[in-house]
Amino acid sequence: MAILEVKDIQKNFGATDVLRGIDFSLERGEVLSIIGSSGSGKTTLLRCLNFLETPSVGQIYVNGELLFDAKDPSTQREADIRKKRLHFGLVFQSFHLFPQYTALKNVMLARELLAQEQAGFRKNKAAILADIQEEAKALLDKVGLNDKMDAYPHQLSGGQQQRVAIARALALKPDVLCFDEPTSALDPEISGEVLQAIRRLASQNMTMIIVTHEMGFAREVSSRVIFMADGVIMEQGAPEALFGSPQTERLQSFLRAVL
Repeated sequence: MAILEVKDIQKNFGATDVLRGIDFSLERGEVLSIIGSSGSGKTTLLRCLNFLETPSVGQIYVNGELLFDAKDPSTQREADIRKKRLHFGLVFQSFHLFPQYTALKNVMLARELLAQEQAGFRKNKAAILADIQEEAKALLDKVGLNDKMDAYPHQLSGGQQQRVAIARALALKPDVLCFDEPTSALDPEISGEVLQAIRRLASQNMTMIIVTHEMGFAREVSSRVIFMADGVIMEQGAPEALFGSPQTERLQSFLRAVL
């Protein structure tokens, strides 16, 4: 069973069709890269998956469960949205770290807030927070920041801040980890450290969707690549097929421009 199924997703902003009939599925442990020119709908698709935008048409399934149906208001209740977002970790272009907190606290915060809503938190507060802290430390170690746990965002490089953002997204144990151009806000000389952190996650079978302009990285890491243009999926397949033998003139033209 696919961990994620996206069926006929459409998104309109007024009279503008930003997404048109998006269909794809994702298997557990698969890395899906989405490429395409600016304005092709890539980021809007990620925002729909994370319920930051509401699709105009279509369905989203996670682990076979209907998470969203544009025709069914019961799947769109505001009270349920935050819970549904937990299925999708999202790493933005900008880091969005809290400047007043250390790297460790930034990673712990969302877990702490969720824990406070659970029955028995007050009674077991010390033990629960200790567990959350240990997991956060392990995640920072996982992204190569075990020596920066007590540093504040202004004391970190852009690449280090983005790796903290990755650890923060992992802390909620999402089914799918999503990246929206994770290196676009970084200088080229430090973007490599972020890409290396994502490579490690791929080698550990993390299920991921990566919107990226890094073509070499997409070719190397992806299980499958989607090429989007004008809000539709023009081509999708194994990276060696899309990059080696593009079938449409649109993809051929795009690759000539970026490679």
